Amino acid sequence: MVIAAVVAEYNPFHNGHAYHAAKVREAGASHIVAVMSGNFSQRGSGALLEKRLRAKAALLGGVDLVVELPLPYAMAPAQTFANGAVQTAEAMGCVDMLAFGSESGYITLIRAAAEAVMAEDTALLLREYMATGASFAKARQMAVAKLYGDEIGDMLSQPNDTLGVEYVRALTAAGSNIMPFAVPRTGVGHDALFPGAGIASASYIRGLLRQGDMGAAETYITPEMAGIFQQAKAEGLAPFDEGAIEVAMLSALRRMSPQAIAALPDISEGIENRIYTAIRRSTSLEELYDQIKTKRITAARIRRILMAGYLGLTAPMGRRAPPYIRVLGFNERGRQVLARMRDSARLPVSDQLAYLYKLGGEAARFASLESTATDLYSLALPVRQPCGYDYTAGSMRLL
Repeated sequence: MVIAAVVAEYNPFHNGHAYHAAKVREAGASHIVAVMSGNFSQRGSGALLEKRLRAKAALLGGVDLVVELPLPYAMAPAQTFANGAVQTAEAMGCVDMLAFGSESGYITLIRAAAEAVMAEDTALLLREYMATGASFAKARQMAVAKLYGDEIGDMLSQPNDTLGVEYVRALTAAGSNIMPFAVPRTGVGHDALFPGAGIASASYIRGLLRQGDMGAAETYITPEMAGIFQQAKAEGLAPFDEGAIEVAMLSALRRMSPQAIAALPDISEGIENRIYTAIRRSTSLEELYDQIKTKRITAARIRRILMAGYLGLTAPMGRRAPPYIRVLGFNERGRQVLARMRDSARLPVSDQLAYLYKLGGEAARFASLESTATDLYSLALPVRQPCGYDYTAGSMRLL
């Protein structure tokens, strides 16, 4: 048994994801585990459709077991996102490789870039570049390129390679024996506005599905994903519409003090004061985003910070280790991995959030956060759902 972990959002599961799973199997993996974001994504918005439905599409598209990447890591910058994912995979105790998409496919250069970003001289030069007004990401790339050459610096210029650098960095920090494996991306780039032959970015596909253009979307998603989305839409369970919770978000944010904003994830450089002032002035989310935005504060960062305020997420949560492994779905091969994990897992494993909550301590805090996030997520679905669903829902089992 060779077990590969992949980290994904599957928002939605598309042909590029199926290609990735196939390539991981070609590389020798007999079993594939996805560490998948829950109902909120790294861009700071709700997923197109609920996490168990996305898990089901993944199981039908080449994945064997889906476990949840807890919210404090799923809705976070690349380093925290990668740390949470790697710690989850490491805690399974049986993962042999961590496979990720890569624009370059050059694992040697990605490793070199990971070493470069951890170097002390990089940190010093990074601060110099940031003092000139450059964003963190741009300043870090410039520092690595100057110190180690453009070839290595280029590994920080594309989103998937950059995330790959963070995975390798996290594996190194954990002293992990899991081997990183880069799968070269095919087709279009991350968030590309236009599709390629049979492959389109998830953001482009979401746009088609939100517009109701299923005919066009079916070119780029698996048939199983298409069927799952159509059924969910017919039942009022998709798509997620942030506009439906705009007033609720603004209400939650207006009740926050500067001190509460300062405690949110990814706050630095005194931007809590800028955010607080913008909240007091703005009457819509778009206006709020525009009021906060600067050259150094990206749109994704703003959206994550504000959504964190709505969901009750604070910075310390993302700095803690995962307290459990929560199962969202599995097939027969996935059940074999779970059987292995009975002996190898270093954390409690369950598909029942209520059970994990009863463990108390940090597990109870994470479980409560996930349940609340799901309750608030459901308010933005066409048919609103009552509270408590995350505590009662089981996993997707395709056996």
